[in-house]
This record gives sequence, C-alpha cells and structure tokens, in this order.
Amino acid sequence: MTITQELILAARDAVGEGDSATDWKIVPTEHAVLLADKSASFAEVLRGARPKGIAKMYVELDALAVEARDTFKNTVTRANFAVFCTAGLGALLLIASGIQGTLGKFGLWVVGTIGLLGVVSGSLATMWLTQVKGGSLVNKWSKERAKAEAKRLAYFKAVINGVSDDPFDQLLAFEYTRRFLLDNQIDYFRDRGRQHERAHNSALKTSTQAVFVASTVTAGAGLLSMLAPQLATIAGIGVIASAYSTLALSRSSVNIDRRNADRYRLAKDQLEERKLEIDIYREKVASGDKGAVQEFFEPIFITLSTDHKVFLNFVEQREMAIGAMEGRLTVATDALQES
Repeated sequence: MTITQELILAARDAVGEGDSATDWKIVPTEHAVLLADKSASFAEVLRGARPKGIAKMYVELDALAVEARDTFKNTVTRANFAVFCTAGLGALLLIASGIQGTLGKFGLWVVGTIGLLGVVSGSLATMWLTQVKGGSLVNKWSKERAKAEAKRLAYFKAVINGVSDDPFDQLLAFEYTRRFLLDNQIDYFRDRGRQHERAHNSALKTSTQAVFVASTVTAGAGLLSMLAPQLATIAGIGVIASAYSTLALSRSSVNIDRRNADRYRLAKDQLEERKLEIDIYREKVASGDKGAVQEFFEPIFITLSTDHKVFLNFVEQREMAIGAMEGRLTVATDALQES
C-alpha cells in the first residue's frame, strides 16, 4: 500500500461514513472533539471563529426557516380544509333543503345548523387565507430557507479554505465535506424526492377516485329523480366528492409535489454523478494538489446553489395555488348563499 493510499484510508476512517439522521446538523465543536486525536490542526480549524460563527448563524436561520415553514403549511392546510368544508356544507344544505319536509319539526333546525356551520367555515377559510397572503407566509419561508442553506455552503467553504496545506489535513477537509455535505445532501434529495413522488401519486389517485364517485352519484341522482323528484338532491353527495377531489389536488399543488420530486431527483443525480470522480480527487489531494479539494466541490456548491434558486422560484406557483383556493372559496360561499 502506497503512502497516499494510507493517508486516504486514515482520513476516511477518521471522518467515517454518513448518518443521515444527524449529519444535517452543523456542529463544529462536537466534530472537533471527535477529530482532535486524528489531527489537532484540523480540529482547531473547526473551532475557529469563522466556522463556529457561520454554524451559529446557520442554526438560527434554520430555526427561523422551520418556524416559517410550519406556520405557512399549518395555516394553508387549515384554509384548504375549511374551503372543502364550506363547499361540502353547501351541498349538504341543498340536500337538507330538499328533504326538509320529511324531517318534520327538526327540518328547520337541521337546515339552519348546516347553514350556520357553512358560514363559520367560510369565514375561517377567509381568515386563514388572509393570514397566508397578508403575512406573505410563503415568501417568508422561502427566503429564510434560502438564507439558511446559503450559510450551510458558506460553512463548508470556510472549512476548506481554513485548513493547512498538509495533505492529511486537506484529506480530512475533503472527507469531512464529503460526509456532512455531499453524502448528506444526496440522502436528503433522495428521501424528499420520494416523499413528494408518493404525495403526488396519492393525491392523483384520491382525486380520480373522488371524481368517479362524484360522476356516479350525479348520474344515479339523475336516474332516481325520474322515479321521485326529491331524490335529485342526492346529487349533492357528488358535489361533496368533487370538492374532496379538489382538496387532494390543491394540497399537492401547494406543496408542488410533482415539480419538487423532479427537482430533487435532478439535484441528486447531479451530485451522484460528481461523486463518481471522488477517488480520482482523493489521489490528487493525497499527492499534495492544494487546489484539488476546491476543484472537486465547486460543481457541488453550484448544484446546491442552483437548487436553492429553483426553490425560491416556486414562490409564484405556490401563490397561484393559493389564488385558486380563494376562487374555490368564492364559488362555495356563493353556492351556500343561494341555497
């Protein structure tokens, strides 16, 4: 075994393989403790003011991004469900009005209760949609996440630029960035891409099933109305099924599941393609090529930065999905008032 191969194996053993459950965390002080007995100089780089300062900024920005994401998603989910309830209650009101006579003295109470619930759900939907738009929740989330991810890249650049020219320290920086950035991002993109793919397929399946129910019920109500006109109100169930179909698709549209699945897959493929060259660059670094670490990771930094820009560009699409939700609410409230 050559000296360069020994250095490569030592660096790989020191840094270890990835753990997707924890490697996303940027904790230079903890990492320095783990690597101190392998290279005191590299551990000092991790303890340096710049890496530690950037890591602290990342943690703070990441927390803000998570909070902004949860606020947006929770609010828009509630709004979406309230829009569905408003449409569903409008359909139930139509059914109840058609059979009010058969309900006797309870008929008026049933109709009034459904109508009141419809008004409440419509008002809640309006309130939550106003919060989403008025608070620019989607824009805030996107910007905070982009800032956090920019700091993630800045941290690893600081580590790469801060190490000594010693080949072993260079290899440690190489393997450190490989594990905590490259491998971790490949795992993240793979997992998130699959999640969005499943969510898209599930929404499509649910929507088509609901459309089938809506079409079947509507057609059945038409046939039954020829036997008894009051049975035409059963078509209201079809309206509910149709609203549920739209609910499923709307949720997927807000999350941009289809395009996110494609986006994550593209980024993952690009990172994995670059990783095919890793052994070549390990040899370069171990042989004393001082620019090899930066040369290997520069295309990776570009891929990740590009992905962040694509994420920011999705803001407009999310706002369009929210606008469509507002349109559905208007139709639902108009139908409720007419009933």
